[in-house]
Amino acid sequence: MALFGKKKEAEKAAEEAKAKAEAAAKEAEAKAAELKAKTEARIQAAKEAAAKVKAEEKIKEAQAKAAQIKAEAAAKVAEVAAAAEAKSKYALEVDGIWGELTTKTTQHIFGLEEDGILGPLTTKAIQTKVGAVADGDWGPATTKAMQTFLGVTVDGIKGPETVKAWQTWCNKQL
Repeated sequence: MALFGKKKEAEKAAEEAKAKAEAAAKEAEAKAAELKAKTEARIQAAKEAAAKVKAEEKIKEAQAKAAQIKAEAAAKVAEVAAAAEAKSKYALEVDGIWGELTTKTTQHIFGLEEDGILGPLTTKAIQTKVGAVADGDWGPATTKAMQTFLGVTVDGIKGPETVKAWQTWCNKQL
């Protein structure tokens, strides 16, 4: 009988151990589920933080690009304004009269000193442009070359028709 009692005790101890093991397993499963939920929450928070950082980087990149575009636009506006100012400063009234402004505009176009005097340097620049001998002396040959260049009557006289055509050409160069 003693053996039977020990067997019963062993069975009871085995059942208790099994119950404890099952309880421990359930507790471990609960802790694992809790850890899994916490880990998933941390992963989600990390993803959201990464997305926020990425969005902030994109915002900074966009702001930098916008600032660059704004600076380029401001530079272009300044350039256009300067060109418009220069154009208005040098724009000629097409009146057929060769005056100081016609000479200054011509000098401006050729990058010469703008003194308004139709001297040898300005004459040479015009002669070079129109295909005349660039000797700095204005004569009928220079006028004829200019008239040919401008597509007006070639008569060697620097009259209103020729001057108007030159003034028109100058205005187109501005």
